[in-house]
Amino acid sequence: MRIVTSNQMKQIEKNAVQYQITYLGLMENAGSSAAEFIRTTLKNLRGLSAVVFCGSGNNGGDGFVVARKLFESGVNVAVILTGGNPKTDDAFHMFNIVKSLNVSIYDINNDYQEIQSFINDIDIIVDAMYGSGFHGSFDQAHFAACSLINEAIAAVFSLDIPSGINCDTGEVCENAVNADFTLVFDSLKPAHLLPKYISNFGKIHLCSIGIDSLSYENIDYTFNQADKEYLLSKLPSKPNNMHKTSFGKLINFAGSMGMTGACVLSTKAALRTGAGYVTVVAPKEIYPILSSHLIHPTFQFAESPEQIISVLKGASAVAIGCGIGKGNVQQSIIRNVLRYSECPVVIDADGINNLADDISILQDAVCPIILTPHFGEMANLCQTTVQQISASPIEAAKNFATRYRATVVLKGAHTIIASPDGQVYINNTGNPGLAKAGSGDVLTGMISSLISQGISSYDAAVCGVYLHGLAADYCAKRLSVQYMQPYDILDDLPSIFKELTE
Repeated sequence: MRIVTSNQMKQIEKNAVQYQITYLGLMENAGSSAAEFIRTTLKNLRGLSAVVFCGSGNNGGDGFVVARKLFESGVNVAVILTGGNPKTDDAFHMFNIVKSLNVSIYDINNDYQEIQSFINDIDIIVDAMYGSGFHGSFDQAHFAACSLINEAIAAVFSLDIPSGINCDTGEVCENAVNADFTLVFDSLKPAHLLPKYISNFGKIHLCSIGIDSLSYENIDYTFNQADKEYLLSKLPSKPNNMHKTSFGKLINFAGSMGMTGACVLSTKAALRTGAGYVTVVAPKEIYPILSSHLIHPTFQFAESPEQIISVLKGASAVAIGCGIGKGNVQQSIIRNVLRYSECPVVIDADGINNLADDISILQDAVCPIILTPHFGEMANLCQTTVQQISASPIEAAKNFATRYRATVVLKGAHTIIASPDGQVYINNTGNPGLAKAGSGDVLTGMISSLISQGISSYDAAVCGVYLHGLAADYCAKRLSVQYMQPYDILDDLPSIFKELTE
């Protein structure tokens, strides 16, 4: 699945004009494809009424093509200019064609009251004001136009992306268009991968606009999604002549009095995901409880730097934070783990909460780091609010990953994974059954297990998140989202692994 930013889409279009197509041709194709979707969706258009809100850029040009095509299909069409006359030559060309058809043309600034008088009698509204070029906030004219659209009782079709949404970050400004259908041109943009966060999209449909396949070469893609084929390509093989430490040695610093479940869940998840050798590092006072639930891993007890150095010898991955609690002792353990570990370290839950109290611990680290915060923990790390993180989660994850040279797994309905070098993965597996205490512990165990088996930090995070959500989807079908618990999804891993390897 191809996912591109606004600038990358511009480069693809620029490349396309080298292969016997013009920008004007791309505009004609885009508008025609959108109009055809409207026609096939609504069936018989003849006698219906439509208004097309057109901005001053090329998205408005696409809108003029839609207006013309709807007019030719027998629709009573009106065009509403929201930024005055078109400012690009191609859009102006399409505007002149529409004018020659005697289509009614209004200006939002000059004709607002007249538009307001007939908008509620309209059947179809097309939003062609901004497309993928929007950022910031609305001016008065576009705010008013969006109010008319959102208050009308009509089928709303947005071209490329609803006006008011930043296609690269997913940030939604006040009064953004609420579309019933979003008609995406050529390639998905990052924001399209966030439908659970952004309700404005309605149904998303991808429209071809006639771009040659050679146009996609040499584009530095930064956004991606996983599927079962991707997962299979990354999972380590299991040769017949291997032994337990061939599949990794994982050290799991987890658990405290009253929080033994987090340790049990993360450890069992690591084992069930294929780790060959797991050592649990936990306080001595909870060992009797843990040992009754965990019979496969070994146990160690370490707090001093010397003890931690000894425990870390030979490790291929470390997990730390699940249920460890907060305080000076825990901060000291985390600092020493990050100082002396020679392998990647996955930090979750209380590990993140301790870092939020002293971010210098993270700055002093010498090993690869994977952080797995939910929105609340991310807000603490960034010294901001959940609302700020929610407004632009992609940017929050990317900025933190780049600043601290860490892989960030920002957990949510769409978990976002950002690498230190700018790669971003947006997950679409999983369901509300994961919104229960303990799900994050299972994810930590899975990611750290994959790392211990030799997968890179970023790939392990992507595979772990995808696999975690996929197992939850299987589990929901088997048990329902209401009944399922975090430990239940481990029972669905074998079905997935068998499907991948058969």
